[in-house]
Amino acid sequence: MASTSNKLYQDPGFDARRLVDTYLSNKSVEVFGDELLKIPMEKVHNSLSSGRVRGTTLMDISLSSYIHYLYPTCEIFKEITLMRFGDACVMELKKWLYDHTGAYDWSHTAAIIKELEGDRSSISSLGPSRVERHKTKEGKSHRS
Repeated sequence: MASTSNKLYQDPGFDARRLVDTYLSNKSVEVFGDELLKIPMEKVHNSLSSGRVRGTTLMDISLSSYIHYLYPTCEIFKEITLMRFGDACVMELKKWLYDHTGAYDWSHTAAIIKELEGDRSSISSLGPSRVERHKTKEGKSHRS
């Protein structure tokens, strides 16, 4: 009986911040804006707006530190659990969640969510303060 070894697919050199900067930054919005920003946010918003999606807990499994498509879910789900496959993605999201210095600035996505929600008033930053959170277990946040 031949033994097989497990493969490790996590790339230790993966830079989660570089991925977000390359494809979702203010500079890349002109090139990738609709495909990577607006369309995913619209699809999630439309699904949730239909009223067919309900619940208290959402679990998101993703390979990246992208979170912009989850903004519409903040109003529906009481608990959102993010599961990421790479340590670099987890570290990048923790910076954002706990509002640490150097956290990625998602404020350029505010216009999209405001438009989807029908609110064209002043566009505010989309940071952790968008939803009041109580820190509970690692990786979970709750709405008040």
